[in-house]
Amino acid sequence: MFEYKLLPVPAPSKKAKGRKLLPERMGHALTELMNAEAKEGWAFSGQESFPVEEKSGLMGKETLVNCRYMVFRREITLEAMPLDQKLEKLRERKSETIIQAAPTPAPAPFPEPMPSPQVMAETSVGNGEEPTRIFSPFDEPTDVSSAPTLGPADKS
Repeated sequence: MFEYKLLPVPAPSKKAKGRKLLPERMGHALTELMNAEAKEGWAFSGQESFPVEEKSGLMGKETLVNCRYMVFRREITLEAMPLDQKLEKLRERKSETIIQAAPTPAPAPFPEPMPSPQVMAETSVGNGEEPTRIFSPFDEPTDVSSAPTLGPADKS
């Protein structure tokens, strides 16, 4: 962010050592002004001319006059900025430094689900063998006789 300063173009200095012609005196006056502003951190940006209505004479007749200005600019440090402009500047800097992550590839589709045990029980293999069964905790145990019997606990 920059701040700007406009100064009227100086009139040629009346006297300057070694400068007798008008262009030399004008150049000297501009050099003095530009060097003085550069010491304060201002950089010359250009020259602009603006039409201004000026009242002159006893009757206040308005005439159009072109005013010439020298434009200087300098960058505003964060410390000198108002708070809202500081925040905006910091957001700009953050967005400039954010590194975008590479897009991740789409995940592979899910495989086909396995058939349920009930469906597998209904199917038969062509050679007469039983199909491979998947264990299901909901299946009823077929051999109940080998299971231990439960009773009251021993008090010994």
